[in-house]
Amino acid sequence: VYQGEFGLDMKLGYGEFSWPTGESYHGQFYRDHRHGLGTYMWPDGSSFTGTFYLSAREGYGTMYLKERLFQGLYKADERFGPGVETYRDGSQDVGLWFHNHLLKLCVEIPDSLSIHSYPEFSGFLTHTPATVTLADEEKMGWGLEEGQDPFFYDYKRFLLNDDLTLPPEIYIYSTDNSHLPMTSSFRKDLDARLFLNDIPPFVDDGEPWFIRNETPLMVRIQKQAYKFRFTVTLTSSTSCWTTGPT
Repeated sequence: VYQGEFGLDMKLGYGEFSWPTGESYHGQFYRDHRHGLGTYMWPDGSSFTGTFYLSAREGYGTMYLKERLFQGLYKADERFGPGVETYRDGSQDVGLWFHNHLLKLCVEIPDSLSIHSYPEFSGFLTHTPATVTLADEEKMGWGLEEGQDPFFYDYKRFLLNDDLTLPPEIYIYSTDNSHLPMTSSFRKDLDARLFLNDIPPFVDDGEPWFIRNETPLMVRIQKQAYKFRFTVTLTSSTSCWTTGPT
């Protein structure tokens, strides 16, 4: 059962949706997807309140469970970045998370293992670290001029032109975006809806964020945190980037 706002013959705006299983959601919708701020509840009393992106948990949110509470960053429905898990006895795990794994504690451990203890690796500490940026990271360029590329077949245009990737008004036939190609224009539209009242995520302003750990997974986590840096966050967990051994 859906009760709420519609647009383009789809769920668009604020609404409430419930399933026969007892699960329910109330919050923002966009093109038939849970997209924006909302709360999802399960029959056992568990709930998630935070940001959704194409019906998946994305960005900062709070997950209420029977035995514990998690507050932190999500990506593609999984924990992905800074977060705090609080248990019934009051103890907490604070750090950087990947799914249900705690990758890095947000504390400084005395006499811990550090690269500074090994002079032979000093070269890794002297180079200027790269900065986190999201601008045009998924944009595909044309490369060589069409007349100079011997392999420029007509079908290559489908990879470079959003207007040719999907048929017009595809949303009339399907909103199953997990099985449809994601065009750059649609992603920009989704981001604009999500960050409606905030500074656009791809704008590089203020103090730069330096990549403190160049491990591929950690780079992805830092980019996710950078993307949601202007949303409502847990300020206590963001210190993970500057404290403790790297």
